[in-house]
Order: sequence, then C-alpha cells, then structure tokens
Amino acid sequence: MFDSGVRTGADIIQALALGATAACVGRPYAYGLALDGTDGIVHVLRSLLAEADLVMAVDGHPALADRAPDALRRIR
Repeated sequence: MFDSGVRTGADIIQALALGATAACVGRPYAYGLALDGTDGIVHVLRSLLAEADLVMAVDGHPALADRAPDALRRIR
C-alpha cells in the first residue's frame, strides 16, 4: 500500500506500477469533502479515476497488469 503525496491519477498509476496494491488519497478526499460534502468526494474520486484511465490510454497500456516499473522513466 502506498500512502504519501498522492494527488493525481498519474501518481496512482506510478504507485501501482512500482508494486503497490493500493494508493491512499487522503488529502484530495478531504478537499472534496470540505468543498462540497459527499458530492465533492465523489467528484474528486471520479476525477482521479478518469485521469488514471487517461494516463493508461495515452501510454498504451490497456490494463494495470501491463504496467511495470520498466515503463517508468526518471526525470531529472
């Protein structure tokens, strides 16, 4: 399980590619709650999932199983 600094769908995909079985998204969840209650939480979670799907599609990986650490690149 990965927990720390997850803010985007891309962060979730990276964590899963590096071997995590789950990614915790506490702060974005709390922001959604503060802004619009339950509807805000739903919006944040749907946005994260949509971005994760987009990242997977753009990278050409149709499934999470296709994502591996060697698909990641270090940016300096």
